[in-house]
Amino acid sequence: MSSERQSRVGWIDIPALVLFILLAGVVLLQFLSRYVLNDSVAWTEEIARYLLIGVAYAGSVTALRKGEHIFLEVIYRRIAAASVKPLAMLVDVVTVAFHAVLTLLAAGLAVEADRRMISVDLPKGIVYGFVAITLLVATVVAVRRLMRRARQDGEQIRHDIENAAAGEESV
Repeated sequence: MSSERQSRVGWIDIPALVLFILLAGVVLLQFLSRYVLNDSVAWTEEIARYLLIGVAYAGSVTALRKGEHIFLEVIYRRIAAASVKPLAMLVDVVTVAFHAVLTLLAAGLAVEADRRMISVDLPKGIVYGFVAITLLVATVVAVRRLMRRARQDGEQIRHDIENAAAGEESV
């Protein structure tokens, strides 16, 4: 187990935080213009939708980094210690493959997207490109997790999983 702990908010978490703040600002603007000024700003709904997509994908990188994606940790508690590492490695290999395939698909979609946003004259490829970048970062995070797990034994992996289930960060 590594002696240095990951920070609560790392540099990799900053895009999700920034997008969330932007989303809150756009939704506040939408609310104020619609219900206080009684004259809705037209672009806020579409931009809020795209910001929400960005928050979801950037936030998934944070969840993957911290080991907080939803999974059944009870399985790791019930199986023998000798089976923990092979199971965790298999799950991590599937995770890497999943994110790599999604990265390729999203990158292809970003390149092929020729439509523009409705209320703002920007290409939708920006959104798809951001999704592809976050999926690429998630793939790198998943590869790093796989490499770390390859160096650990079953008990260390189980300990990391129990810490993640308890809300603590894995080390």
